[in-house]
Amino acid sequence: MNARVAVVLAACCLTPFTAHARDWFVRAGADGDGSRGSPFADPWQALDKCEAGDVIHVAGGKYFGRLGKGQWEVPFDNVSLLGGYDADFKSRDPWKNLTQLLWEKGSKNRPIQERFLSNKENTTLDGFVFDQRDQCEYQDDQQSGRTQTNCDSAIRFSLPGTVRNNVVVNPGFDGIAVPAGSTVENNLVVNAINFGIKLVSLTRDKNLVATVKNNTVLFTMTFKEPGKGAYNGSAIGLTGGFAAITDNVLAHSDNNGIYDTANPEKTVVSGNVFSMNNFSNLKFLSGARDTAIDDKEMDLFDEVGFKKAEDNQVKSPGFTYPGKWLDAVSKRTAAIPGKLVMDDFNKFRQVAGLPMIATGGVGPSGVAPAMELADALKFMSAKSAGKAGARVVPLPVSFQAADAAAPSRSYAKADVSALLKSPGSFDGKALELVVAISSVANVSSIPSQYKPAEHAGMFLHETSGDYGRLVGFYKKGSSAERAAEGAAGYWQGSGKPMKVYVAKGVAYELKGNPKAGFFVDSLEEQEAGAAQAGARPVGRDWFVRAGATGGDGSKDKPFKDPFQALEKVEAGDTVHVAEGEYFGKLKGGKWTIETQSVSLVGGYDSSFKERNPWKHPTRLRAAPDLKGSRIGYTIEGVNDHSGAVVDGFVFDKVGDNKYKPNGDLDYDNSDKSEHLWLSKPGCVIRNNVFLNGAEGALRVASGITVENNIFINHHLKTVNAQRGVSDAPLVFRNNTLAFAWDIHFGEGNGRNGSLLNLENGMRAIVDGNLFEFADNDAIRMAAMPSDVELTNNSFNHNLFSNVMLPQSNATFVDDKTFGQLKDVKLKKMNGNQVVSAGLPVDRKFFDVYLGRVAYTPGKVTMDDWNQLRELLGQPVIATGGKLPEGFMPAYPWQSAVQLFPKNAKVTSGARAKDFPVSFSGVTRKDEAYDYADTTWEASAKSAGTWDKLDGKRVMLKIVIRAPDTQYGLSDAPKDSFSAFSISGPEGIDSGGLPMRVYVKKGSTAERKMNDAKSYSSGTPEQLYVLKGVARSGRMMVVEAVERAD
Repeated sequence: MNARVAVVLAACCLTPFTAHARDWFVRAGADGDGSRGSPFADPWQALDKCEAGDVIHVAGGKYFGRLGKGQWEVPFDNVSLLGGYDADFKSRDPWKNLTQLLWEKGSKNRPIQERFLSNKENTTLDGFVFDQRDQCEYQDDQQSGRTQTNCDSAIRFSLPGTVRNNVVVNPGFDGIAVPAGSTVENNLVVNAINFGIKLVSLTRDKNLVATVKNNTVLFTMTFKEPGKGAYNGSAIGLTGGFAAITDNVLAHSDNNGIYDTANPEKTVVSGNVFSMNNFSNLKFLSGARDTAIDDKEMDLFDEVGFKKAEDNQVKSPGFTYPGKWLDAVSKRTAAIPGKLVMDDFNKFRQVAGLPMIATGGVGPSGVAPAMELADALKFMSAKSAGKAGARVVPLPVSFQAADAAAPSRSYAKADVSALLKSPGSFDGKALELVVAISSVANVSSIPSQYKPAEHAGMFLHETSGDYGRLVGFYKKGSSAERAAEGAAGYWQGSGKPMKVYVAKGVAYELKGNPKAGFFVDSLEEQEAGAAQAGARPVGRDWFVRAGATGGDGSKDKPFKDPFQALEKVEAGDTVHVAEGEYFGKLKGGKWTIETQSVSLVGGYDSSFKERNPWKHPTRLRAAPDLKGSRIGYTIEGVNDHSGAVVDGFVFDKVGDNKYKPNGDLDYDNSDKSEHLWLSKPGCVIRNNVFLNGAEGALRVASGITVENNIFINHHLKTVNAQRGVSDAPLVFRNNTLAFAWDIHFGEGNGRNGSLLNLENGMRAIVDGNLFEFADNDAIRMAAMPSDVELTNNSFNHNLFSNVMLPQSNATFVDDKTFGQLKDVKLKKMNGNQVVSAGLPVDRKFFDVYLGRVAYTPGKVTMDDWNQLRELLGQPVIATGGKLPEGFMPAYPWQSAVQLFPKNAKVTSGARAKDFPVSFSGVTRKDEAYDYADTTWEASAKSAGTWDKLDGKRVMLKIVIRAPDTQYGLSDAPKDSFSAFSISGPEGIDSGGLPMRVYVKKGSTAERKMNDAKSYSSGTPEQLYVLKGVARSGRMMVVEAVERAD
C-alpha cells in the first residue's frame, strides 16, 4: 500500500451514503444561506445549490432571477418548487402571497429561454405567478396590442412533471408547455398567444397520459385572423400523446377551446366548460378527418372516439371581467366573421356591463393587450362553472423531517498513481485524491451496489498529465455531479491540466477497463499555489541617457538608446534609462526583448541618482520625422522572454496615428498595433503610462503582472489579456484605465470600447484598479467568472456596463445593478464600488468627449457629468448647450502622467512615487578558452570520430538548421538550455545526419542561434562557427557563436 495512506478503515467495503432530501427557503430581500431562519434572496440561489429530491419553498414577493435575467432552470430530477408562503413560512396561499417570477423592464440582461424551464424528470412547480408584459414588445405605450416580435413562453417542461396552482398572465407565447405524463392542475392562464396549455408526446413512451384538470384558460389569441380554425389561438393544444382533460374552463379563444391532432383512443375529455370560443370548442384532426365541434354541435363529442367524453357544457362561467380591457378585446373579434356572430358578442357584453356594438362595429384592436394581474386574479372565482376551472384552495404547510446527520467518513490521502497500480489493495476504502478531470466515462462496470442508471461518470487522472486514468462516478442529481460537470471541458486528458481537484470518496477495483474506480462523495477545485519561480539570475547593469555619445553602456559612459543595451543583454541584466525621449534603432520607435529575465527600467534623472517615472518621464516613440514604416509594437517580447520587466516608461502612439483636420483619429490610416506585447510567464509591466493607441495598449498573457500603470485614450480594447503557456493567473493590480473608444458608444451587446478584456480559458486577479469612461464595457470577461478574483476596484462613467459576461447570451452589470455583482459567482469578490475618482482630465479633450456623449439620453445623466466637472474645477455644461464634438483626439502626454484621482475617498488606481536607487549588477567577465579547430568532414560527420573528442573544447564551422526539442545530456536540461540541430557547411550535401547542440538560455550565444536564418535544403545562406565542448553521441555544449561568412 502507498505510504501516504494515513487511515486504514476496518471495513473492506463501504456502502454508499444515502441521500437525504433537503428543504431550501427563499424570501425576497433576504441574504442568507437558504435555511428557514436565513433564507436565500431568490429561487436561482436554491436551484444553484439543491440536489435531486430537494424542495424549495418561496415566500411571496417579486423575484427577477440571477443578474436580473428573469429566467430559472431546474438542474436535477425530482426537484420541487413551492410558492405562495407568507414571510415566516407558516401559511401558504399563492393567490394572496403572490410569488412572482419576473423580468425587470429595461434590464440589459434579457432572457433567452422560457421564464421557467425544466429538462429534468418529475419537476414540481406549484404556486407561482408569471406575468410577461414587461418582457414582450407591444405596439404602443398603452400596451394595447402585441407586436409579432418573438417572446418566450412562460413555462416549459421537456420531461413529465407537475404544474399546479400557478397564475400565468400575458405570457410571451404558450402559457404552459409540457409532455405527456405530466399533471397540469388548478392553473389560471390568461392572454396567451399560441396555446394556453400545450401538450406534446414523449418519444420514449408513447402510452403516457397527461392529466389536465381544473384549469382556467382564457383569451388565447393569435396573430393570424381569428375565428378561422387555425391551431394557434387555442386554449389547449394536444399535439401528441394522450390526455385526461377534465373540469377545465376554456373560454374566449381566438379559435378553439381544444385543438387535438393526437390519437383519441386513450384520451378523456369530460366535465369541461366552454364559452365564447371563436371557431370551435374542439378542433380534431386525424388523417383525413377534420372535425370542428362548436356550441351547436356538442353532441358530436361522443363520435370522436375518445376513451371518455361526457358532461362537457357550453355556458358562461360567471367571471368578473375588466371592463375597459374587455371592451377593446371584444371589438377586435366581434367584427370578424366566424362561428360566433355579433349577437353572441353583444349578449356577452351586456352580461359584462358593456354597451352593445353595432353590426360592423369598429376595427379590430391589438392582439393580446396587456391585462393587469389584479384583474386576472378575479378569474379565480367562476360563479357559474360548477366544479370546473381553477379555484383558490387551502394548501397545507409541511416540511421534510430533519434527518439525523449522515455518518462522517475519514478519508485517507492517497496518490492516483498508487490506486492505478494496485486497485485491489484500495478496494472499498475511503480516500482523498488530488485528480485532473477530462471527459465523460462509461459507468457500466461500476460495483453492483450502485445502479448505472442512477449514476454518471468522468475520467479522473493523475495531475502530472500522464494518461493514467480511472473511472470516477457519482450519484445523478448530487452536488458531486454538479461539480464534475462544471469541471469538464477544461482539459482533454493529455499535457499538464489547467485545474486539479480534491476528490473524496470510495475506491473500488472494477471488472472492466480501467480497473480502478472511485465513487465521488465530494469534489472541489484545489487552490492553485503560488508559482514557484526560479531564482532570478543576477546580471549586469546597463545605463542609457538621451543624447549620450560614444558610450559603452556603463554608468559613466551610457548608451544613447535602449536598443544598444538590449542587443547586448544576457539573462538577469537590467537596463537603466534616464529621462528623455528615445526613438530606437534607425529612429523607428521599436525595441525587442529577446532573452530571459531582462529588466528595462526608466524614470531616472540624468545622473541616475533618483527615480520617479512621473517626475522624470522616459518616453519611447518613433521619431517625428520618420519616413519609414510606423507599424508594429513599441516593445515586443520575442523568443523566450520569460521574466521580462518593463518599468517606468511613457508609451505614446500619437506619432504613429493619423488625425483628420478636425483632430479626430483617422483609424483606417493609423498603426493598429498595441504599445507592448509580452506573452511569457513571469513578466512584469509596472509604473508606465500608455496613451493614444489606435488599436489598444497591451497584449498580455497568463502569468504576467501588470501594476500601477496609467492607460488613457485607446481605441477598441485598452488591455487584451489571453491565455498563454502558463496556467498562473494574470495579476492586474492598481492600474488606472480611462477612455476606451468605439464608434458605437453606449450600445453594448458585443461592441468594443472596453478597458480590460479577459479572454476565454485564463485566470486573473483584478485588484485595486480604477475603470472610467469606457464607451461600452469596463471589463469584458470571457474567462469563467469562477477563475477571476475581482476586488477593491472602482468604476464610474462607463457608458454601458461595468462588467460584461459574453458567455452564452451576454450578461451585464452596470451602475444600477452593481449590487448583483455578487451573483456573477466570481472566485473572489469584495471591496468594489461605483464612485467618481475625479481624474484630472485635460479640459480641451474632455469637452470633445462630453460633446459626443453627454447629450445622449440614457447613458450617464447630465447631472452626473456636471458633478464630475465641478469636482475637477471645470465649468458645468447646460442641458440646452453644445460642446465641440469629435472622436478620440490626441491626449497630451504631459497631462497623462498626472492622471491621479482627486477624490480622496478613492484609493484604487495608479499612484506616483519615488523609488530607491541602487545598482547591484555584477561585472561579467568573458572567459578565454582555447578551442581546437576541427571540421565536419573530419570529425562531426561520424559518431565514431566525434566521440573521440568527448569533453574537449573544439570549434566547428556549420549551418544552423532549426531549434530542436530533444535533450540528451543530463547536465544540459531543458529549463536551462536551448537545443538546436546543425549540419555541415555544405548543408545537406555535407553528409552525415544532423547533429544536436545545446546553448545556455539567456546567453549571447543563444540570441545569435535564435537570430540565425533556419536552413532545410539547398545552398546555405549563413555559416557559423560554434565554439564549445564536444560530447559523445554527436552532441555539443556551445559556449560561443560567430558568423563565418
